[in-house]
Amino acid sequence: MARHRAGIVGAGIAGASCAGTLAAAGWEVDVFEKENGAGGRLSSLRTEQGWATLGSPFISARRDPFRSQLRDWVRQGWLVPVRGDVLQGRANLSWSQAPLQNHYRPTIEPSQLVRQLLGEARLHTEARVVTLRPRTIILEDGQVRGDYDCIVCSVPAPQAVPMLDALPLLRERLAGMRYRPIWSFLMRWEGGPAADVIKFDDHLLDLAVRQTAGGPGLWAVHSSHEFAETYLEASVEEAGTRAASALMGLLGLPWPVEVEATHLWRHAQPEASIGGFWLGDRENRVALIGDGIAGAGVERAWESGVRLAQALVQAKSELAI
Repeated sequence: MARHRAGIVGAGIAGASCAGTLAAAGWEVDVFEKENGAGGRLSSLRTEQGWATLGSPFISARRDPFRSQLRDWVRQGWLVPVRGDVLQGRANLSWSQAPLQNHYRPTIEPSQLVRQLLGEARLHTEARVVTLRPRTIILEDGQVRGDYDCIVCSVPAPQAVPMLDALPLLRERLAGMRYRPIWSFLMRWEGGPAADVIKFDDHLLDLAVRQTAGGPGLWAVHSSHEFAETYLEASVEEAGTRAASALMGLLGLPWPVEVEATHLWRHAQPEASIGGFWLGDRENRVALIGDGIAGAGVERAWESGVRLAQALVQAKSELAI
């Protein structure tokens, strides 16, 4: 009996969880990722002293089955609970402490968590997909990969829409979906409050998280949506300079802040989700997954991928997507 075959676009946590679940059930799975590695918003950045992340600062779970996945990663030593309180406020007003419960931080590069989810699926990196057709994926270099039993697209809607000319049912459902951006920065400074997590009471910056694997004084600083929308088309130099200036004022730092890396998450958070765990075109055997479908956050993206894969495995030849 021939094995079922799936082609998946995007190796973030939604695509990886879908791919790994299908591969564990005996499917032959190809995952196409335009970047040079898996991870998506859980990607990591190598530094001279270790690694850091400009993506999702924590992983949290509100319910099973994702809680079970996180417990497994804790047992493996790959995640640890975030201990202590979050320092909240700003220097020229007042600081307060707020608990941060049921949140975890990786002890390994978070991209490795995503890579682990892929299991036996085949990952093709630097493989940019430009067109999706029924049971077929077309790459930017002209390669045509066809004869899949199912195509799964796990990239944000604005990136997916240009691929879907041959699939108008799905294209129309995604056409109006909007995302809010975030600028993220790796910054190094001395002084400031004694905390590992700082939540700013400010319209420019949102959060700062100490990067324990990246050497002393290294933090990931995440802007507000408003800051990112204001400086959406700014250069990385301008965005970094303005964010560093805002940070110095908020923390009352006497010395300049060094900006070591910058990334714009143009599609950081969907303004609204379609609902359900996936959106499918059953006739053409194409499905869309991810937080734009299932709701914002790592947990919803993971669950979107797993739920679709489970439905495909259970449906067998019916492929009820």
